[in-house]
Amino acid sequence: MRGVSMPKPPNNILIFTDLDGTLLDHHNYSAKPAVRLIERLYDQRTVDIIPVTSKTQSELLWLRNSIPLQNIISVTENGSVIHASGSSPLDDDDRPHSIILGIRYCAILEQIAKLPQRLRKHITGFADMSIEQVMAATGLVMDDARRAQEREATEPFLWSGSDTELSALREILIKENIQVQRGGRFFHLTGQATKEHAMAKIKGAFVEKSPDFEIISIALGDGPNDLAMIEAADFGVIIPNPDGVTIETAMPHVRTAPAPGPKGWVMAVQEILAELGLNLPES
Repeated sequence: MRGVSMPKPPNNILIFTDLDGTLLDHHNYSAKPAVRLIERLYDQRTVDIIPVTSKTQSELLWLRNSIPLQNIISVTENGSVIHASGSSPLDDDDRPHSIILGIRYCAILEQIAKLPQRLRKHITGFADMSIEQVMAATGLVMDDARRAQEREATEPFLWSGSDTELSALREILIKENIQVQRGGRFFHLTGQATKEHAMAKIKGAFVEKSPDFEIISIALGDGPNDLAMIEAADFGVIIPNPDGVTIETAMPHVRTAPAPGPKGWVMAVQEILAELGLNLPES
């Protein structure tokens, strides 16, 4: 069922949210407009907020100093890793653990090392860089750059070769189930995992644990790498991009938030929850 109002609240609502440009402001990376709503949602005990981000787990844990996100389930490195606490439906032994949906970082580095030198020489990955080089390439301060280097299943890299050589690189690595994705300044080596795959696995775990309960998924994001996740959710929300092109969809259960960043996040989430019959008290 997609986007249909119900006479009573569902038993559990899962909010899957991108961070940069979605829950975090595109310019100042603040979630301040959403902080109070996040706190109220956790008070309900029927809503789980699950960050789904390109950031590393180390970066996400640091963000929790300023965003009141509970450390129960999170998805990092664009869907490649699920982190679960000992109290989530993804756990069998009550201990925190990580689930690699893509390919482990060490295996990616091994495949880079095996590349023909004619291609390897054009790759400058985070593992090749000093902390100072990462700072220069990303604009991050030292501590943030160090956290960005603590990777589990993806490798950003700078590419100095031709398009023909890039095609050759793709052909070699796809045989090892490693794909080359183009970002802004960086390319990325990843497995076949996506944000959509991670969301499906998490929701499936909730459904399996509580088969008699209704589990509703809400997904919010602002970038092309969020679109499949947004479209796969029961309620999808596109957060408009204030400085670029806003992604589009023809799916009827997907709406566009009325404002960018955390302000739009709050407005869209409140609207959907009201449609589901969950009206939050102001205090």
